[in-house]
Amino acid sequence: MQSSTNELYRINENHIFRVYPQRFWILFVFTFLSFNQCMFWLTFSPIASSAKIFFHIDEATIDLLLNWGPIIFLPTLPIIYLILNTHHGLRKCVLIYAIVSLIATIIRVIPSVVISSSHPSFHDITVPFLHIGQILIAATGPIGMALVSQLSCLWFAPHERTRATTIAILGSSLGGAIAFLISPHLVFESQRVPYLLYLHTGQALLACICTLVYFPGEPPSLPSSAAHLLTANRFQTEPLLSTLKRFLSDILHCCQDISCVLLILEGVTIGGTLSAWGGLFATILEPLGYSETQAGWFGFGQSVAGILGALITGQLADLPRFQRSFKTLLLISLILFEHFFWPNDPPIPSNVFSIGILLSLNGFFSGAGSPLTYECLAEMMHPLPESLTASIYAQLFNVTSLIFLAIAPNRYILMNLLVLLMMIIGILMIICVKVTYKRKDEEQSYV
Repeated sequence: MQSSTNELYRINENHIFRVYPQRFWILFVFTFLSFNQCMFWLTFSPIASSAKIFFHIDEATIDLLLNWGPIIFLPTLPIIYLILNTHHGLRKCVLIYAIVSLIATIIRVIPSVVISSSHPSFHDITVPFLHIGQILIAATGPIGMALVSQLSCLWFAPHERTRATTIAILGSSLGGAIAFLISPHLVFESQRVPYLLYLHTGQALLACICTLVYFPGEPPSLPSSAAHLLTANRFQTEPLLSTLKRFLSDILHCCQDISCVLLILEGVTIGGTLSAWGGLFATILEPLGYSETQAGWFGFGQSVAGILGALITGQLADLPRFQRSFKTLLLISLILFEHFFWPNDPPIPSNVFSIGILLSLNGFFSGAGSPLTYECLAEMMHPLPESLTASIYAQLFNVTSLIFLAIAPNRYILMNLLVLLMMIIGILMIICVKVTYKRKDEEQSYV
């Protein structure tokens, strides 16, 4: 990506397309907010033992505080989509992202400030605040998934979009990885739980300030014809009923495209099984003699490898040679992921190094496919808003994750086999997908 002065990108008889250095600030702020949201959502699971002692709660409450994420995601996503596709909807959604996250973290910390943990009513007073805070944090979750492709389209040139989408997606992944790494070290005893809540409040305040300092609805001049079409056709003021009709019509249009349906199904089935499978690392690795702490480090390494895989794939996909090779790159990543996945015993002798290498390779190739899926859907369904296919994908991803999370407990052998089966089915689906590059074709017509 170029970061010098305003770059003249395209000229036609009606429009001058430019990209601005401010786009990097926009991407940073959004990624920071997504990083925070995932970290806040995972507040209590990495420190479950200390949280149960400090707040006098049980394992079921810890699980519910986590599960508010996918539960609240489902009804709030359509609302976020409707807000996003209004005039300056991107700014409205990001302001919601920043302000609601700050309010949520403040609500969670209030009981620890106003009442002692030794007070007899501490549990009764605190738990409702925790639930309210986690519900508000969960309500911002759809923003982190639905906006990524549309943000990159509005602010970045066509040869930068895949990388921008990749970075926007990876904010959440990095937040989750850091949460499992830092939180247990900060909260090494139960009385230190409030320190984690204070840290989160500080992060939310900083992100909110960054958002309020500068985050406009769109750049002064748009970077591409696709961005121009998006703003011209989608950000007009219209009655709510008309917006809902258009929304349903667009969804129906996506459902009538077989390649779009196959690509979404591939992403959500594989992603849903992997989400549940990743939560079983401790159980899967226990027969091999590894502790929960070691399993946590393995999970962190896999997450970091997935981030690297996505960044490298995003860079490749933006190169002129590979800008029309999304399907090939996606197939390669899926096949290599399947190659490094083991359903039962690992294919090489079990030790910390070998298991770490296998899981890192596994994570690298599974992470490589995520930005390609978002960008493929945006290309295939153009001129529909990029946020439409991203929203459908995100919604079905969460439904699938909830289903597999219900299957997963105490069934790790079954989950191993399901992941392998979903990988094989996913590869077959991708083979059947016909990827078209409607957005790129339209943009090149202006050259």
